[in-house]
Amino acid sequence: MENDLIKSKIQQALDCVQNLDEPYRSLAFRVTLEKLLSEEVTMQKAPEHVAASQEKGLPPINEYFSALHPKAYTDAVVIIAYYLLHGEKRELFTIQDIADRLSRCRAEKPKNLSDVLAGCARNGWLAEGDYKQGGMKSWYLTATGEKYVALKLTRNG
Repeated sequence: MENDLIKSKIQQALDCVQNLDEPYRSLAFRVTLEKLLSEEVTMQKAPEHVAASQEKGLPPINEYFSALHPKAYTDAVVIIAYYLLHGEKRELFTIQDIADRLSRCRAEKPKNLSDVLAGCARNGWLAEGDYKQGGMKSWYLTATGEKYVALKLTRNG
């Protein structure tokens, strides 16, 4: 692994744990850094066809969404979060971003989208970001959420 990449991962881990108090900060830093470094090694060992599909990018969101056939609102939200991360290269998003993408997909919107996002967070698929965007809480897709979309939804879709 290159020195610049390692430095970047260290800075990322520091940013993640900066608001924690000791002794939790030290423990969280170690775990976070190990996770970030192991993800990089896993990505370097990814099969060629996976890397090639990411270079080409994802299809338009409405095609991607309909191809996966989400059966629940939580599935729909996680699919959109995955698309925002991998298709639009946006790590953080807001509830408005999800609502906008649901509209683009012509998907039925839940009555209480906040509850659906909270349900995704309870499942470990989404987590709250540290910053607000346009006065709204930001969210991001967790590694568990990525695996859920990549494994369960694409296989069952």
